[in-house]
Amino acid sequence: MDRMDLVYRLLDDQLVDVDGRRCGRVDDLEFDGGIGDPPPRLAAILSGSGTWHRRLPRRLRSSGARIFGHGVLGQDVIQVPWEQVDDITSVVQLKAKARELGLARGDARDAVFVAKLPES
Repeated sequence: MDRMDLVYRLLDDQLVDVDGRRCGRVDDLEFDGGIGDPPPRLAAILSGSGTWHRRLPRRLRSSGARIFGHGVLGQDVIQVPWEQVDDITSVVQLKAKARELGLARGDARDAVFVAKLPES
């Protein structure tokens, strides 16, 4: 059985969609299973600012949540099913386009702002 230290190997890795577009980072991992069940299995990659506060020391998490967001799924956190991961190299290669997975949502909004900048 092959084993991998998932936290060490995946956290903060770049997510790249099927077209080679960078579309986020691995900010957290979600597992299926619980105590007493068969060994937990990796279910999804979580990406987005709503996950950041959970990586802070416990006493700073509430402040971090106010700054970065609370991480309500569908708002500040994008859940990418593990089945959508194609390969893990120096990046995490995904099987679908970023838009199909809900990643890079802010790109269209930010493009409007950037287009107004001189020489953009």
